[in-house]
Amino acid sequence: MNLLRTAMTYERGVWVSLFRWILRRPDPAGPGARFGYSATTTPVLLAFIGVSIVEIPILHFLLPWRTVQIVAFVISAWGLLWMVGLLGALRVHPHLVQAEGIRVRSGFTVDAFVPWSAVAEIRTRNRPLEKSKGLQYEETAGGLIGKVVVLGQTNVELVLTAPTEVGLPRGPISELHFWADDPRDLVAAARGRLVSVG
Repeated sequence: MNLLRTAMTYERGVWVSLFRWILRRPDPAGPGARFGYSATTTPVLLAFIGVSIVEIPILHFLLPWRTVQIVAFVISAWGLLWMVGLLGALRVHPHLVQAEGIRVRSGFTVDAFVPWSAVAEIRTRNRPLEKSKGLQYEETAGGLIGKVVVLGQTNVELVLTAPTEVGLPRGPISELHFWADDPRDLVAAARGRLVSVG
């Protein structure tokens, strides 16, 4: 039942993201400086989208049965739009540096908010990880580290003043590591906010 609920939530997230991207709807998370994290994954998704576009007419000519052609077309078209929606999810849910804090996201599946009052330090540091799972955790002597990963990497580290609840499933964390396409710009913007509220 939980698996079905998760699948339905994911499916809904893809389609909502697709329509928000197409219709250019404003970010419900509010205003803020936007920082993307999809530069490395976009070529991979575009490759899959390209293959799907080519696959649709090829299947139409290879399959001799009309009913099977229709079923294959519907499934292929759904898959194509689904992948476009997944790409849209990465674009319409950027990281946000806001007046109140920083919002670290990964599509519609991760949305961690850290108020500036909880931030001790933010810095750039490239870290390749052994696993490529999108959301990871590491237990350390200093507390739990949450990692929002893109293709097995993070490049920004947010160190907190104390273990803080930021909206991740495993509870309070002491650090949040994540990937940004322009880590130096993000860190500079965040430090500017820290100075203004400090």
